[in-house]
Amino acid sequence: MKRLGISLSEYIKWLKNDKQIIMLFTLIGLYMFSVAPMKEYIAMFGEPVNAFEPYVTFITNVFCVPVITLTFAVLMIDFPDISANATFVLIRAGRARWYRSQVAFVIMSAATMLAVLFVFGFTAIQPQGFIGNVWSNSAKFVNSNTMDTVYFRSTNPLSYLDLSVMTNFSVAGAVVLCSLLTVLHLTFCAQLQMTLALRFNRIIGLAANLLMLGAGMALQIIGLKICWLFPFAHSTAGKHYNELFNEMIFPIWGSVLYLAAANLMMYFVGVSVIKRKNLSLMAKED
Repeated sequence: MKRLGISLSEYIKWLKNDKQIIMLFTLIGLYMFSVAPMKEYIAMFGEPVNAFEPYVTFITNVFCVPVITLTFAVLMIDFPDISANATFVLIRAGRARWYRSQVAFVIMSAATMLAVLFVFGFTAIQPQGFIGNVWSNSAKFVNSNTMDTVYFRSTNPLSYLDLSVMTNFSVAGAVVLCSLLTVLHLTFCAQLQMTLALRFNRIIGLAANLLMLGAGMALQIIGLKICWLFPFAHSTAGKHYNELFNEMIFPIWGSVLYLAAANLMMYFVGVSVIKRKNLSLMAKED
């Protein structure tokens, strides 16, 4: 119960944080560069899209995922709270229990962010969205290789689903499995950022998080196999398959296990860091 209380306290602080305005700007950006172009190709093909397609695009598109990850990184920059009052709570709860509470808080925050994206995507595409467990014809047509659609994709890279996602997942399967990958990815990134913030400072934590994100994204776009060493590649479901030949490049459940193991590793590193932390310096560092 004590751990739950700490997690809820941190979660409420996170919800009230002034930096939540960043989420509003992210939603505006996603509407402009993802949802609005979707409505263009809906009009182009005269076919509605599945109401869940915007959300799946947000969490699978190789350009949308970094936007979401970066937003979450900024929202987490003030955490964990290491002020004088928080240090008192840490001492009362115990270091390992306190850190477990921080991880629980991160998972709650990541899930909340995805819930916001889900509701936003579902609402923003209306009234051109239908509900069902089938991909829309518009999403399939926009992935065709006509001159117009190739040009459209090149000028609107955040607006369409990867054909591999539609080929290898049902709508419900994509929503559930890709959400799991995203939560695991965001949790790992936040743990990395928090651990380095505790060991060094918040700026180093954020910088390391962004460096790993940028490196993973760049290697995947280039197409180097070394990209699978980075968490980013495992968070983009469509890139697990060869779109042209529909061959598996990396097993999707392998990515779930990879991200789960990466989170477990970061958990033990984080516990080790907080156990070695000089508590008398924490409030001063804040």
